[in-house]
Amino acid sequence: MQDVADAAGVSFITAWRAFNKPEMLREGTRAKIEAAADDVGYVVNAVARSLVTARSGVVGVIIPTLDDSIFAATVEGLSDTLRGAGREMLIGISRYDEDRETELVRAFLGQQIDALVLTGGGHSETTRRLLEKAAITVAEIWDVPEEPIDLFVGFSNTELAEVATRFLIDKGHRSIAFVSPQHRARASQREAGYRKTMRAAGLSDQIRTYWTEPTLQGGAGALAALRALPDPPRAIFFNGDTLAIGAHLAGTALGLRFPDDIALMGMHDTDLAARISPSLTSVHIPRYEIGQVAAEEIVGRLDRTGRGQSRRISFSVVERETT
Repeated sequence: MQDVADAAGVSFITAWRAFNKPEMLREGTRAKIEAAADDVGYVVNAVARSLVTARSGVVGVIIPTLDDSIFAATVEGLSDTLRGAGREMLIGISRYDEDRETELVRAFLGQQIDALVLTGGGHSETTRRLLEKAAITVAEIWDVPEEPIDLFVGFSNTELAEVATRFLIDKGHRSIAFVSPQHRARASQREAGYRKTMRAAGLSDQIRTYWTEPTLQGGAGALAALRALPDPPRAIFFNGDTLAIGAHLAGTALGLRFPDDIALMGMHDTDLAARISPSLTSVHIPRYEIGQVAAEEIVGRLDRTGRGQSRRISFSVVERETT
């Protein structure tokens, strides 16, 4: 820090303020000190700072995957909002594996993170115990957990599937299949919502589920398998746009007409859903907003500028040409 002060021609305390209380300095002074820091290769020692302030300025974020784009917008919402509040984030990928999530939690706690964002509400008992003892701010996103660890910012996956299935029923469909990746907590919750709505409509005998990989090929294979049944469904609710688009491409190649031959509905309302032809009906989830709101609540808690409360996020069915 003294090297930076000397290079910038300012006092030690002025250089210190540039990195710790920048609002106290004029913009020109801050810029001069930051340029001097770059010249001498100075980087703030977050570990040393955390020993004094008990804050690292870093938020840990654990998401299941970056294989497709559905969580990317949420990460951007987190990053943009945290950066605006003077904080950064570390990202870990759990691969939908609770044990891997626990490993990441241990690693992040060792980095003295200020808060942690977890995707979904399903966690190992070890993870819960670690976080209870750590006593840091935790935000669970993309879900409304039955037993929240701390904050949550999300929606009911069961309710989402109920609304989507009811939409197809109201469009006149009776034979509706549910296609999804397996071994994921949210998939089980959405399947439960689908089944509940079908039973409530007196369509228990029309319930069909098909489990596959979350890929374009998985969607194409699901379409082929369901159409090969003696009594194929008239509509398919895909738990993911990637699956639905895979079925869409395969069906189009076979000359199928949507929705005349079969109706398709996706999930997440990705950019491609509106651009393929015919355009894909999908459930819109405000993915960027989830990250933004979670970051706002975390910052409010840490800075004591807000209550740091849980928030429910709205979703909606976007009707397009495939239904």
